[in-house]
Amino acid sequence: MTDREEEPEQGGEMRPEDVDRRFNELIRDLNPDHSSGLPEPMTPPAPPPAEEDEPTLLELWDAELPEDEDEEDYEPPEPPPMPWPSLPAIGGVLFILGGLLLLVRPGIAPLGTNPGRLIGFLVFVVGVWLLISRLKDDSAEGETDDGAVV
Repeated sequence: MTDREEEPEQGGEMRPEDVDRRFNELIRDLNPDHSSGLPEPMTPPAPPPAEEDEPTLLELWDAELPEDEDEEDYEPPEPPPMPWPSLPAIGGVLFILGGLLLLVRPGIAPLGTNPGRLIGFLVFVVGVWLLISRLKDDSAEGETDDGAVV
């Protein structure tokens, strides 16, 4: 029947010697010129020699780079001063902080725990409303442009 050496072991795996022998058989079948079972090592081809006379892209396009001396002397202008926040913005932030403080520690208000939390929640909501009401509307009146026309 079949030769016992070519069959894998019962676990379905081949021994290392069997793998090497089978590999050498496959290689010998592919290249009949070789007398040994080991393939010759392949050497990568040498890269083509770099030509020093080849023009660069900047030379091809006749582009010129700016001089580096100009960049070293550049001093950016002074930034404009930060504008002061408006009174409703300051009030909104203070209302939010005060509302959160009353929600976390309602005992600091002389009203008791439950009314202090209620007032803290209302103060927080008013602070959020103050800040949201100051946001600018993105769309101007009469402007119905939805983007590019194709």
